[in-house]
Amino acid sequence: MEKDTNENKDESLSLNTKYHRHDYITQGNKLVCKICKKEILDLKLSDKKGLLIGKRENNSKYTVRQDRRRYFFPQEWDLFINILTNKEHKFFFITSLHTGGRIMEVLNLKHSDIDIERKTINFKIVKQRKAKKNFFATGKTRDFFVAENFMKEYKSFIRGKTINPNDYIFLDNSKLPDNYDNLDNSERKKYYSSKVVAYSNLLKRKLKKVSIEDYYNFSPHNIRKTYGMWMRTFQLEMAELCYRMGHDIDTYIAHYGSSLIFTPSERRHIAKIMGDVK
Repeated sequence: MEKDTNENKDESLSLNTKYHRHDYITQGNKLVCKICKKEILDLKLSDKKGLLIGKRENNSKYTVRQDRRRYFFPQEWDLFINILTNKEHKFFFITSLHTGGRIMEVLNLKHSDIDIERKTINFKIVKQRKAKKNFFATGKTRDFFVAENFMKEYKSFIRGKTINPNDYIFLDNSKLPDNYDNLDNSERKKYYSSKVVAYSNLLKRKLKKVSIEDYYNFSPHNIRKTYGMWMRTFQLEMAELCYRMGHDIDTYIAHYGSSLIFTPSERRHIAKIMGDVK
């Protein structure tokens, strides 16, 4: 009888742990549930709308955006891109907008990945999504058309330069190891991670300079968000959009399923920026 009673207590405790309302207490820099011991970040509101502040174990502060879905409206994009004077920086952001590539994918583009004659771009180094059961358009190279506006920008960028097709466009080729092409993504990261930080900081600085109020809500990934939203104005097939962005359909719907709120004039503005999308 005593054994049965103990088993019932254990079962009751298990059920209470599984089905309960979390009761968090502060422990260091985290919040810990008193019942199930689940840990979450202890984040506080900052003086900037949509931005939370937390502390690391060494007491240094970091920020977390509440909403990562922010994207550019066309007039905001013009303000940003027109303030850039460095040709490589400007072309990096233009490439991000016209391709929707992840920052690591854009940084790992070679000149040979842009086909001027066919007007296509080929992402050969892409994010691997091994955990995904639906592998549609994920974990593969992606080759698709880009608009003439982008090709004009590329031709302007390389004009007067001697181009090695095997060179990476945005990385310092002299600092890459001979076997860089054969490394996996985790091994490559240390060679381009500083660029990720630099471009993210540059984006915020320039947006702040052109008076974008919530400049802190932007990172290079938000340009990818912008591509996903802008492309919907061209009424491409969802399968095509998923392929171009390297998303499975469920992920695309989850991130880009909100209503389009562009006005007719903004749609025309987007068309002017992007060009003959096909």
